[in-house]
Amino acid sequence: MKYIRILILGLTLVFTSCKHPFEFSVYEANVKTEQQNTTDKNLKLLENITVDSKEFKFAFLSDVHFFYDQLSTVIDDINKRDDIKFVIFGGDIADQALLREYEIFHDIMSKLKKPYLTVIGNHDYNINGGIIYKKMFGDYNYSFEFNNNKFVLFDNVVWESEKELDFDWLTSELEDNTSFNQVFVIAHIPPYGDQFDDELKEKYMSTMSEYNVPLSIHGHTHSYLYEEGDVSYLTAPAVKEKAYNIVSVKDKGFSVELIEL
Repeated sequence: MKYIRILILGLTLVFTSCKHPFEFSVYEANVKTEQQNTTDKNLKLLENITVDSKEFKFAFLSDVHFFYDQLSTVIDDINKRDDIKFVIFGGDIADQALLREYEIFHDIMSKLKKPYLTVIGNHDYNINGGIIYKKMFGDYNYSFEFNNNKFVLFDNVVWESEKELDFDWLTSELEDNTSFNQVFVIAHIPPYGDQFDDELKEKYMSTMSEYNVPLSIHGHTHSYLYEEGDVSYLTAPAVKEKAYNIVSVKDKGFSVELIEL
């Protein structure tokens, strides 16, 4: 009985002396109010960005994992450029998908002087990462318009999400492609990535072709690859390389530039 009383006393002290005894649990998903709904906040900021012509530039970077110093370096460089109108991050915000990883990413990106949007990556689904992402950013699938161009951000993570890809949603977003100068698709996994079997690869690429998507943009592989064609495919290098891409959008065309710092 003596040892039981000591054990109970010890547990009582732990739970009463700690405000959040499981603050560092891998299952923690208590996103701060000021960090919630980040996608909607940035879309509102984007509404206030105007351009004088049909041409503009946006930056694309991906796969930070735990390379926060390199992410800060990239963000500092983008902030120095007046020609970049907004930034898209291609997934793998986190490595283990801990809440703290998301918070560090959010803190660094808050220093960006331009609106930014994200797509979810496979590492972002680890543990409770999918829940954290939804609270901190918003929907996994969404789209936005800028300067009469449409951007479709698509969750195409297969393994970690444990769900079928929502091609019905994707095609519904692409059906109105003739209403825009161009429609760009952004998804973390490239069709030639490890999570796509031959059937899924064919389905994705045929969808891009059917709806005249000029450029499909990805991360995941951690290496830069740009393949030109009727549908061009861009894969960005990982942030750890202190590199990112700039896409220059024109009236009916685009060009891709690799920036290495």
